[in-house]
Amino acid sequence: MTNIYIATHKCYDFPTGYIPIHVGKALGGGELGILGDDSGDSISVLNKSFCELTALYWIWKNDLSRGDDIVGMVHYRRYFKSNGKYQYLKGKKIASMFDFSELLNGVDIIVPEKNRFFGMTLSEQYAKYHNKADLDITRSVIEDMYPEYIFYFDSVMNESISSFCNMFVSKKNIIDGYFEWLFSILFEVRSKVDIEHYDDYQKRIFGFLSERLFNVWLERNKCIYKINYRKVIEIEPTPLVLRFKKYFKRTLFFFGLK
Repeated sequence: MTNIYIATHKCYDFPTGYIPIHVGKALGGGELGILGDDSGDSISVLNKSFCELTALYWIWKNDLSRGDDIVGMVHYRRYFKSNGKYQYLKGKKIASMFDFSELLNGVDIIVPEKNRFFGMTLSEQYAKYHNKADLDITRSVIEDMYPEYIFYFDSVMNESISSFCNMFVSKKNIIDGYFEWLFSILFEVRSKVDIEHYDDYQKRIFGFLSERLFNVWLERNKCIYKINYRKVIEIEPTPLVLRFKKYFKRTLFFFGLK
């Protein structure tokens, strides 16, 4: 069985074989006629601060795949590059369901290829665009709960390259181990931070933190699991002007002007 979910908050052209899942469905916004992240054991109501993690949590708790079945998640605008058995989506070649069994041949987990921050480390980038205290609290939580990970946390945060987007394809039993680790940390961090005064962008704190933490988990477990860092195909790249606006908004927050 191969279940690859698409995290989405709106109607879109979804590729054949994938399973779209409506993130934050419990918060309203209309019926999309697809699977929602609000059924069974869910945290859909936390979507504004957990972002696509509400879909990851649903997959962890509700997907019925067996341990050796393949599960994964992509975004409605982002997919993994095909290995040859592609399908088209809006004129772009993306991986089909037939691709994933081949891509996982001799590999345990597929994640997005790493991107580089020029002139700053992950820790410096987080401090510049978000609230550094949140990252410090996260480090403290990891030190208390999973001290064997603290070396890898510090190592990753001092790097200038990282995998983002919270996308993956893996066997269910492997990724479930990551989910258990991740959510235990994030729920503890949530009990220690006050985001009431944050703007809507900064309230996405747990989505931001999780992207960094995925790299920590991967670094700690790369001696156990073989990782395939794969190119991501953007169906609708963010226009340059929107990227500039996001940069300007984050800069205002950094200087205390927003």
